[in-house]
Amino acid sequence: MARRTSLSEDNNPVFQDIARFRAILFDSMLKPHDMTMSQGWVLVHLVRENGLRQAELAARMNIATVTTSKLIDRLEERGYVERRSDPDDRRSNRVYATEQAKDVVKVMTRTIYELDEIGNRDIPERDLAVTMRVLRQMKQNLMNALARR
Repeated sequence: MARRTSLSEDNNPVFQDIARFRAILFDSMLKPHDMTMSQGWVLVHLVRENGLRQAELAARMNIATVTTSKLIDRLEERGYVERRSDPDDRRSNRVYATEQAKDVVKVMTRTIYELDEIGNRDIPERDLAVTMRVLRQMKQNLMNALARR
């Protein structure tokens, strides 16, 4: 088999480093709002579609239901979300974002744009467009491989 270009430098995948540095910077930028990236993504999903079941939220975020439950616990303690019994299935809860959550999602959106500016500095727009196309295809390839397992 011919050797192909690797996305690793010194056995560290570049995109994992980018994701890690981005998450660290995002968390530090949101520290004054006492919000982490993971908690924020819960809120983003709920602001987009309020009243999701916990299991639906976990599936959309591609994380375990237990992890989602812990994130929701923290957010509920701080008044960002509330759980309500599902009228169609009393064994499950639906999760709703509060007005306070909507305000912090606005802050997160501005923070993401700021992060993009930092990360994309000195990269031509056409290069970013190609990069996004390639990364989307890689993601799809990996999702397809997982679905076949």
